[in-house]
Amino acid sequence: MTDIRTLTSAPLAAAVKAIVVAAGSHDDEAAMVADNLVEANLRGHDSHGVGMVPRYVDAVLEGGLTVNAHVAVRQDSGALLTLDGQHGYGQVIGNEAMALGIARAREHGVCVVGLAHSHHLGRIGHWAEQCVEHGLVSIHFVNVLSRPIVAPFGGRDARLAAIDPRRALAPRQAGLADDVFSPHRVARRRHAGRVVHADPAGAAGRQCARAVGTRRVARAIGAAG
Repeated sequence: MTDIRTLTSAPLAAAVKAIVVAAGSHDDEAAMVADNLVEANLRGHDSHGVGMVPRYVDAVLEGGLTVNAHVAVRQDSGALLTLDGQHGYGQVIGNEAMALGIARAREHGVCVVGLAHSHHLGRIGHWAEQCVEHGLVSIHFVNVLSRPIVAPFGGRDARLAAIDPRRALAPRQAGLADDVFSPHRVARRRHAGRVVHADPAGAAGRQCARAVGTRRVARAIGAAG
């Protein structure tokens, strides 16, 4: 029988931070990595949560992940930025890249940011939320240097390594947009007994009803992100 343990987020984040520090990171970097991974778990994205830690440690030991690295600007055309993540932790590089993009968008009205050579960026929705907090619309397209496993829309052969290579988010008066859900995520949570009912007449209800086979469905505890 599987041994299931329930942990609160604070000690889990502290444990992850200690591991990242032991791998060579400064405290600030380790805290940013730990908080980001735990947040992914809390939002229901377990694939991008603390389970990534062993892979991160292996990457540091193998030389594919550089600790305490920061984003570098390779090309600056005002509203167009080309950035180099220098193989640093994506939790740090992503935050710095978005901060630069946010500042330029406020200055020019729009900004296109190209980021290369970052290690795993984690849950991409986190970076969209960072932009939304500043009142900006954010659209992200992601790919990774790995074995292609996904064919582009209308294509036959695999060209992309990211299974879900796009994310978009926009601010609204009540806060973050919260009426769009991934059907497979809701179905997974329903099977785990972790869903609550919501209005089936809404867009989310119609979308997720197809995933779970009922119109009495809806948002999983932990909400979308």
